[in-house]
Amino acid sequence: MISKPRIGIIIPIIQKKYIKNIISLIFKTNNRKDLLVCVVNDGNRKINNYVNKLRAHNIEIINLKNNSCFAGANNAGWKYLINKFSSIDYLGSINDDTIPNNNWLNELVLCLDKNESVGACGPIMQSRSGFLKKNITNSATWKLNNIEQPMVIEHNKITADKFVSVLGGFCFLAKKNALEQIDFFDEGFKNSCEDIDLSLKLLKVGWNIKVCSKSIVYHKCGKSRFKSNTNTNIKFSRQLLAEKWGRDLTKYNLK
Repeated sequence: MISKPRIGIIIPIIQKKYIKNIISLIFKTNNRKDLLVCVVNDGNRKINNYVNKLRAHNIEIINLKNNSCFAGANNAGWKYLINKFSSIDYLGSINDDTIPNNNWLNELVLCLDKNESVGACGPIMQSRSGFLKKNITNSATWKLNNIEQPMVIEHNKITADKFVSVLGGFCFLAKKNALEQIDFFDEGFKNSCEDIDLSLKLLKVGWNIKVCSKSIVYHKCGKSRFKSNTNTNIKFSRQLLAEKWGRDLTKYNLK
């Protein structure tokens, strides 16, 4: 076990299909001695034994008894790491259905290290588009829209790190004290909109958010959220977001 990790990354899972690959890629793409990965099995008891075998000196394992959705799984992992390791400075999350490029995490850490006002940062997201999903496209930055379509792409390409109004939850890194200040994710959300709510809470208390131009992660998008027994409810989550922040989210975009 790492005695004094500085960075704790949560991988929330509900299936075992991608987990070995994402763990391997996390360490392969970043040669860090201060990184600890925490796999949080979100209530799928059928894979408990499988997940337990992944435990290693730099990998912690949590098997939740019940499904807590994306927000609850991340919160459980973050709080576990905070309580166990006082050395943790940065906490993050990455979906199991992602393929990170080299140095994606190093760039996120650098962004937080050199910007005192930045509470969280994220990578550029690559995904496939088109009828046959053959085209790889970038989603560099997003902006807030309305409750029917809360996030829309603002820029596909950026040449420098950019301040933004909202981050996607598929992959990001945040300062521990920033997450503690806003009381982490709101666990009322059901696998949708919790990342928007988290971003707005950070902005509200004075933290800035950035996208790192040199950090790139490919995302397969939604390979876990719509599986059975995940409690995904997009309609409910959007209604909760509207109750908290209003139906017109454009007023929160950076000017």
